[in-house]
Amino acid sequence: MTRTPRTVMFLHGLGARPSSWDHQLGALPAGYTGFAPPIAGIEGAARRPFTIDGAVRALVADLDARGVDRAHVCGLSLGAMAATQLALSHPDRVASLVLSGSQVRPNPALMAVQRAVVRTLPGSVAAGMGLTKADWLAVLRVLADVDTVPRLGGIAVPTLVLCGSRDVANLPAARRLAAGVPGAELRIVRGVGHPWNEQHPELFAATIGDFYRRVAEDEQPSR
Repeated sequence: MTRTPRTVMFLHGLGARPSSWDHQLGALPAGYTGFAPPIAGIEGAARRPFTIDGAVRALVADLDARGVDRAHVCGLSLGAMAATQLALSHPDRVASLVLSGSQVRPNPALMAVQRAVVRTLPGSVAAGMGLTKADWLAVLRVLADVDTVPRLGGIAVPTLVLCGSRDVANLPAARRLAAGVPGAELRIVRGVGHPWNEQHPELFAATIGDFYRRVAEDEQPSR
């Protein structure tokens, strides 16, 4: 009997696009297939104002349209935050989580600094990411209000929390996230920064590939 491939849904970060996962999509372990959808409110021609709940609803609709009951979800940055909310709101649709460079309760001072920096940037920088500066600032305001800490204990799927050792701003959140999710594994990856799925694509693919092979082994029925 042919086993249906396990499906990985890759979720991009703010300022990135689904194509940021091209290498990882092509390097999944045997038995896995994947796709990288746009995150509603960030990417896509029919972009609406971004909300976490709206992004999650669109992800569920995408899974439905593809006929995927449960997906292994891998997200970076904003994508990791959306993945966490998906697991909390629709636990039956998530088989495992890989969360890299995520936040669980963003530091208000850090978010204020980010917004101040964005305001000083030329509009062409945002345009190069498919955004306007107003879009960018609006998303940052939404993310500043996220607080998943009280609910992390409700996540009951295999979870790998990743953070680059040079991604200093997100290291505290990675540790808090791993401590809050029962049984989560924390891996601080030496020598890499925040968007390391693009800067070190082979390393990222190897890291998640090892995790997915272990998940597959754990799913095998005992003899």
